Amino acid sequence: MNSCLQTPPPTRFINSWNETDPLRTLFIGNPSNSYGIPQEFPTRVRSYNTCINNNKIDEKQIQKAIKCIDNLIDILKYDYSIQVIRPNTYDHSNSIKTPGWELTNTNENSCPRDTFSILGNTILEAPMSWRCRYFESQVYHNELLQLWRADRNSRWIQPPKSAMTDNLYNLDYPIYNINNERQHFANKYTYMLNNNVTTCEPVFDAADILRCGKDLFVQNGFTTNKAGIEWIRREFGNQFRIHETLLENNTTPTHLDAELTILRPGLMMTCPEKPIKDNLLRQIKNEENDWELFEAPYPVNHKMMDGCYSSKWLNMNVLSIDENTVIVEKNEQPLIDILENTYGFQVIPVDFFDAYIFGGGFHCQTLDIYRDGTQKSYFPYFDRIYDK
Repeated sequence: MNSCLQTPPPTRFINSWNETDPLRTLFIGNPSNSYGIPQEFPTRVRSYNTCINNNKIDEKQIQKAIKCIDNLIDILKYDYSIQVIRPNTYDHSNSIKTPGWELTNTNENSCPRDTFSILGNTILEAPMSWRCRYFESQVYHNELLQLWRADRNSRWIQPPKSAMTDNLYNLDYPIYNINNERQHFANKYTYMLNNNVTTCEPVFDAADILRCGKDLFVQNGFTTNKAGIEWIRREFGNQFRIHETLLENNTTPTHLDAELTILRPGLMMTCPEKPIKDNLLRQIKNEENDWELFEAPYPVNHKMMDGCYSSKWLNMNVLSIDENTVIVEKNEQPLIDILENTYGFQVIPVDFFDAYIFGGGFHCQTLDIYRDGTQKSYFPYFDRIYDK
């Protein structure tokens, strides 16, 4: 395991305000000892063919994924001098039990972006929304504690840990989307999490937060409820502008970073099947902002392997080294062509498809801890209407 104090940034250890400033330090998850998602509500609503080999992910598939991740680490460390921190892991085949529920096993810890977000100098630890991920964040604590102790300007906060009782979930939500039954719920922006702010605990996954300087876009959907967004607004509203983000036609809204991608200030990639709801879209596209939005091309890797519960739109789940350099899955040539030829990016194609089985691409399976830069505003229109 790498020491997280090796070749530290010059003045601070925790600093990241957006997705595209020059990257210096990041976490990468550890898929060792991964297990299949337990088939209990709500996870079976999201999963497709999760149970394979008696709910255990095939070891050969795990080793293929580890090979992809090791290759990514080598590129980041040796080609771009980026410090990579790895967590330990634990045996996910063990059962867990709380006063309100129990599970036969947990899942994995491949995606630190799901469990943490770095908001400036603040480590935000998400409460999570799936029971099988209740303890997932703990594998990162040792390394984060070292960074937190070393950086006296940093903070580390977390909402109240949810009990995750049945009251948190809409138990009448269709488990299987037969005859597109979920569309009825999606039309009302109602999903499997209870959105009653007055009766439900706040829950969210950190991957539902998209950072852009003074603005945070936070998705309400499968893994974040309205109470979770309200908690973020109350905790960070003095420092950030919080935008509740809804996407049209989205029957499985899980994690915003596979549905909306900020490639650099002024350039955003959107999902053609899940457009941003009109009101927020008009605000982003306001002429004062001078932002360009373009639709991602249809993914080449749209057929996922058995056991994978990821969105087919993981071609959008890229990792920016800086405003001009971006890592993209090597098979996604249509996207690579657009980024290189239309927008002038240096694209780093990396083989990562076999790592998709753990629920994410480059952005999901990493967590930037330190990027150069300070908090800025990239939306003049929001400056005018919010900061009066």
